[in-house]
Amino acid sequence: MLKLTRPRDLASLQQRLLATPLRVLLIPLSWLYGAAVQLRDSLYTYRILKPRQLPSCVISVGNIAVGGTGKTPAVIAIAKHLKKEGKQVAILLRGYKREVHEKVTIVSDGKKICVAPAESGDEPYMLATHLSNVPILVGKSRYLAGQVALERFAADTLILDDGFQHRQLARDVDILTIPITHPFGNPPSRLLPLGTLREKPTALRRADLILLTHTDATDTSQHAKKIVETLAPNVPILESIHQPTHLYPLGSNRESQKRTEIPTDIKDLKGKRVLAVCGIGNPDAFVATLTRCAVASVTLLTFPDHHSYTEQDKQQIETAFQTAGAELIVITQKDEQKLAQFLESWDLPIAVLAVTLVITKGSEKLTTALRVPSSVVENRGK
Repeated sequence: MLKLTRPRDLASLQQRLLATPLRVLLIPLSWLYGAAVQLRDSLYTYRILKPRQLPSCVISVGNIAVGGTGKTPAVIAIAKHLKKEGKQVAILLRGYKREVHEKVTIVSDGKKICVAPAESGDEPYMLATHLSNVPILVGKSRYLAGQVALERFAADTLILDDGFQHRQLARDVDILTIPITHPFGNPPSRLLPLGTLREKPTALRRADLILLTHTDATDTSQHAKKIVETLAPNVPILESIHQPTHLYPLGSNRESQKRTEIPTDIKDLKGKRVLAVCGIGNPDAFVATLTRCAVASVTLLTFPDHHSYTEQDKQQIETAFQTAGAELIVITQKDEQKLAQFLESWDLPIAVLAVTLVITKGSEKLTTALRVPSSVVENRGK
């Protein structure tokens, strides 16, 4: 695999610093961050700070590391599961890097998308695109967003996306997504900014359910699972994979794309030379998925997580496509809307890889955990 990078974000700067003697400058900052996290955690644990409650079931899906844990596909899978159970579901997010700062923004009312990607942020827009009959709301205060969801959409179940550290809002179920490829961040077991951990690995014990993701991506998955079991011996553990389902053209309604043969069946990737383009937290998992589709070769062009693509980036993608001798550009669903802006001036074979999270072990544990007794919720309204 040939790997091309654009090291322009804070995470890339962090990685470069870690490779130099200057990494010692990050050590005291990591200590201070860890002390602040521990103090805040203690305040909530000992009820000095008390979370606010909403008169509904609240399910949190989060992680302990920054980026690339497979959280968004997990949220989609959980939302669909709850809908099948007859729940009125809404999803609450902060809306990272969105360009508007109103208290609560309705990204989707469940029937249509109400704002542009820049107004919602990456994950909210992706969720709105791939979930029907599920309102999506963003706001710094998930409590206020939850109130709007209850009042406007009569939701009875709220999914708190990226909520493990958002302890201001009480929840009934805490689900933690842990990627088997790097379960404790990269570098491992180091807090920000020395590593990518938001909390120490012992925070796993606070979860009600641990969802291991990408369990087919490495031969060391069982070893990593044993470490997780040791850290959180009383927490049920599920295993999952990100299953590619199909491909679809970027801008399929565009005439130039219609003239270009874009494969839609995953089997059609076999033997193709692919340029993989992504701005996600775990690009190696994306490459691993493509490799398992039996492609002839993968050239990876990475951009920072949550990247907003520019004209310069567009030109670099075009150059990389030619240099790699690729037959097809494959992108993630997270990058889809941000790259769609170039459709009018682009005539490249670009396919979006659709994936779904499939629980391979322990699905009954998820069903049990999500069945919060109605009496628990009803008592909150009294």
